[in-house]
Amino acid sequence: MYTLLNKEGAPVGYVENMMILDATKQSVIGIIIGDCFFGKKDHVIGKIFKDHAYLVSGEIIASVIRNPNYVSTAPTKEQMDVAWEILSQITKHTSDWIVEKNTWASTSLEDSLS
Repeated sequence: MYTLLNKEGAPVGYVENMMILDATKQSVIGIIIGDCFFGKKDHVIGKIFKDHAYLVSGEIIASVIRNPNYVSTAPTKEQMDVAWEILSQITKHTSDWIVEKNTWASTSLEDSLS
């Protein structure tokens, strides 16, 4: 599992079983396909590379760190249902090349995925 940290270094989400989970409720707020991440919209929101999650604009939305002590668990039926709903809404699964910027986005991870 990976932890997603905001600009201040606080956990805002987790990546587990190719799902992006909200840090507080453990509810699915997005999914990952390859290095691209998706939310409630029908297109790519951003990509994960170089230990960061970047929006398509190139702004940083989260730092990505590996949790070496995590023990994987099976996703719940509710999590799978939400992930499947997000997946079934995707119509644009590719993105232009993202040129990373050294600036943080003004929006939150959760807002960018909604």
